[in-house]
Amino acid sequence: MDVERLAVCASCLLGEDRAGPERIGALELEEEIGRGGMGQVFRARHVRLDRPVAVKFLIGEAASSPEAQARFAREARALALLDHPHIVRVHDFGEEEGERYLVMELVEGRGLSELLPLPPAEAVRVALQVCDALAYAHARGVVHRDIKPANILVDGDGRVKVTDFGIARIVRSEGRRDTLTAVHTVVGTPEYMAPEALAGAAPDPRMDVYAVGVLLHEMVTGRPLTAGSPTLTGALGTMVRRAVALDPTRRYASAHALGLDLRRLADGAAEAALPPDEAVWLRTVALLQAVACALVLWALVVSVTPRVLAPEQLDLLTMQPVARLADGRWVTKARFETGPILGAVAGLAVALAAYGLLRRHWRQEGLDAPAPELPLREARVFLGVASVNSTLFALHLGLAWSAGLSLPHFMPLLGGLLELGTLYLLCVAVLEAWRRQRALSREPWLWWGVVLMLLPPAIELGLQLHAWRP
Repeated sequence: MDVERLAVCASCLLGEDRAGPERIGALELEEEIGRGGMGQVFRARHVRLDRPVAVKFLIGEAASSPEAQARFAREARALALLDHPHIVRVHDFGEEEGERYLVMELVEGRGLSELLPLPPAEAVRVALQVCDALAYAHARGVVHRDIKPANILVDGDGRVKVTDFGIARIVRSEGRRDTLTAVHTVVGTPEYMAPEALAGAAPDPRMDVYAVGVLLHEMVTGRPLTAGSPTLTGALGTMVRRAVALDPTRRYASAHALGLDLRRLADGAAEAALPPDEAVWLRTVALLQAVACALVLWALVVSVTPRVLAPEQLDLLTMQPVARLADGRWVTKARFETGPILGAVAGLAVALAAYGLLRRHWRQEGLDAPAPELPLREARVFLGVASVNSTLFALHLGLAWSAGLSLPHFMPLLGGLLELGTLYLLCVAVLEAWRRQRALSREPWLWWGVVLMLLPPAIELGLQLHAWRP
């Protein structure tokens, strides 16, 4: 765009008593549509292209401040790097008689701050678009550093536009850093700034993640996240608490990661679901519980399996002799097997301790998600695997009997692994039911799965006992 000289002085253009449209080259200023601490924005018409645009000028002390002018220039460079449907596009940047201005896309709509509070579903939709914009900017080395409702525009169709990259810092530009703002300079709006940003730390994308967490809270409650402000519950509350963690390493690693969870929530898949990294801990505890249950079952089977013992091996306090053989040995059908039973007790202790720690973590992080009306998907998965296990066992029995074998051996290896896997899935389903406060009595598929899971070992044990001879 060719810029001609101002028809009037810049101070007249920016004055409160400006009368009628004024021209700056091909731009015809119409009316003021916004004002901030550093800039004033006018609606304008690009005469040559015949389209509306927004023109931003520096005002007040910022107009004569070298630092503010440097930030203004940096905003132009930052926006010039970005071409995204949720970021306000920059068309041109110029200076005339010492006055700097930025020609931008005109967004017909309102600032987000005028629309608050929003229903949770709408807040998630807006935050998701903001995350998409930030993920795009971060991938190009730009951290916004001033995400807040005043810098989010919503057009008539509900599309979100992120604006005001005036304090954005280019953190990666052809392998070097832009150092127009000193590392320890604190810029931004305190209510939305991460603790490390307030301390003057170098810009990091997780600072924007923190700001989006505060923004999410404010969109739903109508108030920024401060001490004593309302607490969000459910999956959305969990996401907000993770996004605003004081320790940056405990936040979402990126705006993209936060956006993935928001998308799952928007699709209805995360209302009661755990974040992926939290689900790992649930599965770990479920595995410990499965192993503990397997140890208990093993100790039980070992204790009731008949054995023939020499007289000196017989211990009347821990064994139940039922018959004496002709050679003097004794047959016992039930014993207190010290090693297996103590091992089972130790396994149960570890599993219970792990479960207690997990429940405390859920309470502290707000991961308890009461959803008693939501069926357990895990119960159906467990039933499916238990059905496959029982079907394989039935096929094994049929093949063994057709071949004339008196005692099929299914459980020692393959069956044991299948049973352990099925038991693990049962523990996952039960943990999820407890976390969601859903009564197990409302999960008939779970109980059918338990029956199918227990059938193979029960039948195998019965066959073994029936065929046993001293």
